[in-house]
Amino acid sequence: MNKVVAIGWSLAILAVVTMFIGHQGANELNWVSTQISTYAKSAPHDYFITASMLISASLMLVIGFLVTNEKVIGESILTFIVSPITGSAAAGLFMLSYYEETARTISALKTSGFWSIRVQSFHDAGLDIFFYSSLIFIFLLGLLVIINVEKLSHKFLGVLILLLSPLSYLLMTTPWLHLFGLKGHLVGINQRAGLFSLWLAAVIFLGIASNISLKQGRSYRRAP
Repeated sequence: MNKVVAIGWSLAILAVVTMFIGHQGANELNWVSTQISTYAKSAPHDYFITASMLISASLMLVIGFLVTNEKVIGESILTFIVSPITGSAAAGLFMLSYYEETARTISALKTSGFWSIRVQSFHDAGLDIFFYSSLIFIFLLGLLVIINVEKLSHKFLGVLILLLSPLSYLLMTTPWLHLFGLKGHLVGINQRAGLFSLWLAAVIFLGIASNISLKQGRSYRRAP
């Protein structure tokens, strides 16, 4: 397997593991109604949440490197757009990890001081930069797989990656849980479902990259 692909898999697994550990022991917080940023600020193992953010940023950069430098799924004019978008998404996560949440609600923000408002503004900006850049990145990733990869099963997976981009947006921003009869403040579920879709798209791409790199390795070994 390509070493860069192996690093990508390691980061994808570590991102989930550290996020899970960071949620442990926070009995006063309810993940159903509490955003990840609050866990990164107030949970007993908050540093694991921060670590997960940094690992996720690294994962995006690794996938970007696979596309633009390793050219694991071929090359097209769209390939050159990947680097700035992955950089933007990673930068958003770096901002999120550095500027921690200072107010959980608008009401709390209204009573905060100047510095708290300023930090929260950077935090919110980081979230928006990360999320919307990631949506564009995942959509573009799926499109590149569809266009460049020859294997039909990989093209179908490319369609799935592409569709996970708008799905992530809908899961994050719409009250879809009401369709299942769930009421109340469910922003925690919305956020985690949206982010899981992005993570799943990255994992599917790594699966495609693994398969391609393994086939390329076998071809090199057979060559005289």
